[in-house]
Amino acid sequence: MAGLKFCNVSKLYAGTPALDGINAEIGKGEFVALLGPSGCGKTTLLRLTAGFEVPDKGRVTLDDRVLADGGSFVPPEDRNIGIVFQSYALWPHKSVAGNVSYPLEVKGISLSERKRRVAEALDLTGLTAFADRSPAQLSGGQRQRVALARCLVADPRAVLLDEPLANLDLALRGAMQEAFTAFHQRTGATMVYVTHDQTEALALADRVAVMEKGRIRQFAAPEDLYDKPQDCFVAGFVGDGAVLPVRDASAPAAGHVRINVLGQEIEARSQTLTPTHVCVRPEQLRIDAEGPISGRVTACTYQGGRFRLTLAAHGATLITHAPVRASIGDELRLSLHRPWTFCDPSASASAPVEAHA
Repeated sequence: MAGLKFCNVSKLYAGTPALDGINAEIGKGEFVALLGPSGCGKTTLLRLTAGFEVPDKGRVTLDDRVLADGGSFVPPEDRNIGIVFQSYALWPHKSVAGNVSYPLEVKGISLSERKRRVAEALDLTGLTAFADRSPAQLSGGQRQRVALARCLVADPRAVLLDEPLANLDLALRGAMQEAFTAFHQRTGATMVYVTHDQTEALALADRVAVMEKGRIRQFAAPEDLYDKPQDCFVAGFVGDGAVLPVRDASAPAAGHVRINVLGQEIEARSQTLTPTHVCVRPEQLRIDAEGPISGRVTACTYQGGRFRLTLAAHGATLITHAPVRASIGDELRLSLHRPWTFCDPSASASAPVEAHA
């Protein structure tokens, strides 16, 4: 399987940049998610990789082969990159085996070899028992697995997935997430997965590229995006909690810094000399009878075994969890433990930002 590389890739639509100087490298066998809001450029980057779009600037390479740059362009059919679409795109008049076999028929593969590879792809996706059924006789999750099997049967150098779970209900999405993870572990395929759902991205990917306005804001492991965001956009887009301005920060020492936030001086984690903001996750904000911070409950939502509390404190909106229900208007004492600070000079130094799950 192959590794992908994007060097200063840009794409304009009617003079507006859909991608703006993308630089990223995806290793062989890596599972990467492109995460961001609608219009951030993630699908455009996927289409450039597949060969459905041509970059206006920059270079796309697969292993050592240049797929697109200023002087050359490899058409989609010659890239050997598999694609799984949101809409499945199955032939309704063909059986499951017929749909999976189709790419091999187009390539003129012999009948015996087609049967062998189709059987292998159906086994990998758990569809052997459904080989003779039509797509109309399958559930949404089964249809999605047929699309994945059809992609895999051609032994692609990389696999691209364009919001493949968007049309499935919650239970099926969970099952298909497990199926994608199992498939990746069994095949070691290089996979690029486009989604606007952070739960999917954080659950599935080895690394996640968070995109906004045609740029990659941070490209890191899911736990680093959540625990150590680099700017206000990433801190607010990934995970739950709040992003607050920092005042009176001391010089950092051994990865820690003293900051003034919510009217209190606390110790926070830091890797910057000039922190401007602090990211407060729910697990870092605790209900504490002796806590120095006072917060008023403005919302209480049950989340299965715990309650998500929204609190107003010092002009900011905070999120924490509690084992029991709280009433709207309750005043609680809170303490803050080891939040993460970062420097984002482009963001307002006075406006808090709420992060959303």
